[in-house]
Amino acid sequence: MEEAKYIDRIESLKQTGAVNKFVCAEPLLSDLGAVNLTGIDWVVVGGESGKIFRPCNEDWVIHLRDQCEAQGVAFTFKQWGGRFRKRNGSLLQGRYYHEMPVSNQVRIHNSD
Repeated sequence: MEEAKYIDRIESLKQTGAVNKFVCAEPLLSDLGAVNLTGIDWVVVGGESGKIFRPCNEDWVIHLRDQCEAQGVAFTFKQWGGRFRKRNGSLLQGRYYHEMPVSNQVRIHNSD
């Protein structure tokens, strides 16, 4: 889901029987506006990379991050994108966001 015009995909996702539901907003190409994340476990965001890329605006990422925080949804910011994506990194306001939803964490119990 890269633009606000595709926001209805979230509602379609909510109707599935998937145990863990995540939204991939990559490449993020516009502000998504107000997003109802009820029933969503995780949002992954990133900019577009490649030779011909469209820039990702920091305000769009922050707006989505703030909504995730307010609604208790794990947030991961993968990259700013660009022609050389590794050079641009994934630092957002002085922090790296690599959150994972609790429901996706696997616990292995030793029976010994």
